[in-house]
Amino acid sequence: MAEVANVELTALLNRWRAGDRSIEPEVMDAIYPFLRAFAHRQISGDRGLTLQPTELAHEAYLRLAGQAVTDWQSRGHFFAIAARIVRRVVIDYLRERGAEKRGRNELTVSIDLLDEGDLPIAETGVDWLGIDAVLNELERVDAGSVRIIELRYFAGLSIEETAAATGVSRATLVRQWRTARAWLHGRLEGKI
Repeated sequence: MAEVANVELTALLNRWRAGDRSIEPEVMDAIYPFLRAFAHRQISGDRGLTLQPTELAHEAYLRLAGQAVTDWQSRGHFFAIAARIVRRVVIDYLRERGAEKRGRNELTVSIDLLDEGDLPIAETGVDWLGIDAVLNELERVDAGSVRIIELRYFAGLSIEETAAATGVSRATLVRQWRTARAWLHGRLEGKI
């Protein structure tokens, strides 16, 4: 993600959104490594998911390119939208394949084992559709927690990066992450 951090990403994305297609190679160079890295982190070990990280990154890039109305406010705004798009690509892929009906991906995510400094990494057999359903439920009552989960889990941002992306202090982010993580774990385990 260092490549993205060193680029004036917001200005670049706004020029791209405004229709300046001459900078598309720059945009691709800036964001594709980021998309590829967190796509690889999320699905590389999941044997139930046949979508390849390169395919996921490419589809996410195409969907980002289609975000013609997005007014990129900051790098954090970009990361939030990119994380949401990666989540949507995976869920759309699984729904198209009918994975839910075949009982695939029944294992849960060990989000409870993470401390505040860990980057969440998907494990083999992630129940992507279950996570999506729980996040949709949580979004109805606490959209901010969903954004934090997406930034931490789907984009793989650190606590500091997530705090910067959401515009809150590190201490506030840690409290929100603990609460969101506990709620998510409880829902996935059927305790809440």
